Amino acid sequence: MKKSLISCLLLLWFFGALAQRKCGIADERNAMIAQDASWIQKFENQRISLQSIADQYLQQHNSGGEHKSTTIPTIPVIFHIMVTNAQLARMGGMDGIQMRVDSQIAVLNRDYNRQNPDSLVIPDLWKPLYGNAGIHFGLAHTSPMGWNSPGYELKIIPDLPGGFNAGSGGNYGEAKYDSTGGLSAWDISKYINVWCYNFADASGYLGLTYAKSFTTATTRNQEGISIYYPALGCQDTGNTLFFPYGHSFRLGRTLTHEMGHYFEIWHTWGDDGFDECPWTALKRDDGIADTPPQGNSTAGNPVYSISGGTINDVCKDSMTVNMQPIGYACLDFMDYTDDSGMHLFTPMQAAVMASMVLPGGQSYSLTQHPELLQYPANTGIAGVKGDFNFIISPNPTTGLICVSSSQKIQKLELYNAIGQEIRQTPTPGQQENYYSIDLSGFSKGIYFLRCNFASGSVISKVLLQ
Repeated sequence: MKKSLISCLLLLWFFGALAQRKCGIADERNAMIAQDASWIQKFENQRISLQSIADQYLQQHNSGGEHKSTTIPTIPVIFHIMVTNAQLARMGGMDGIQMRVDSQIAVLNRDYNRQNPDSLVIPDLWKPLYGNAGIHFGLAHTSPMGWNSPGYELKIIPDLPGGFNAGSGGNYGEAKYDSTGGLSAWDISKYINVWCYNFADASGYLGLTYAKSFTTATTRNQEGISIYYPALGCQDTGNTLFFPYGHSFRLGRTLTHEMGHYFEIWHTWGDDGFDECPWTALKRDDGIADTPPQGNSTAGNPVYSISGGTINDVCKDSMTVNMQPIGYACLDFMDYTDDSGMHLFTPMQAAVMASMVLPGGQSYSLTQHPELLQYPANTGIAGVKGDFNFIISPNPTTGLICVSSSQKIQKLELYNAIGQEIRQTPTPGQQENYYSIDLSGFSKGIYFLRCNFASGSVISKVLLQ
């Protein structure tokens, strides 16, 4: 009885730890400054420059923060998913993975193009501050090596510890390289890389972004976004299997928030964390003029108290002037509210992000590869095969591969390059359309995997590196 009570208390503590959104970008920044004190000036200069970036964009486009949805070509996104077998089951298995990545792209496209249905609850006084970044996202269906991709690659990792640690740099670098047990980035000039896994040493985090402004010559291939694996996608299904830790972060807004950091906008309160307003000692702000002064982050989904507006906090007055006449931006995607409490980017936030992907912007190259959004005509090394929706991931691999299909797999046969059968795998027990195979004991090179179904078979190349 006593043991059960302790277990329940621990579970309640763990669930409570995830009751408030936490983004690791400020901790990551502090870790980098601890390693090199000169970085703080770079961060400050970058923050100060945001308003001039927004002003220049709005002046050039004369659009009040909006621009046509056709202006910016679609950006390829690849999800690197690293979970244990138990975590995969918690996410809904292979069907759940596909549902999550598909729904996540849909959420991003709605939120970044003023199409989110929950914009209907934006208060009247905030409607003029409902901005449109005009950025479009799509699943990457062609890999850097030319093979098909479902828009994600999946790696089953050992049950213990079942995740990755932040490391001295605070950016979970070990999750971003094959050599350290993770999955290496795809070409950062062509894809946005999103890593999804368990944050083993910081379970309170939901996401963490390594933006271009954070990278160095030695960390360039760590650029991208990390999110806590249950927060991937929109799971508004009423099924707690998809997010067993609560309902606050089930709508895909964790990646909406982190993508804002990727495009160089920051938390609306300026990350001081001490209820400081822009005119007080720390003088911290997010660098954006149309987000009102704000003392600290906002938890939950607050009830608005200002007619036609939101709420006030400690920054409501400076001298005798009200600095938050319509409230502060607790409904902004860059605050810490629950997914259901987030509804907009401001026009100037949108302008900063749009400027990053237009000609001359630091992420412009991401928009120049529409071919990566299509399945290639020649499959090369296999990713997705025909009507069976047969997927091998990752491929190329350094050892472990995950094999899945939309149909029941009857048998798997592995052949070497000269056609000799070197391994046969029976149908996996209850997971009849999913299996994992460890190739780490074989020599590097090309292999062929035959997957047999009741209605036929498929043969695909596998590259072991």
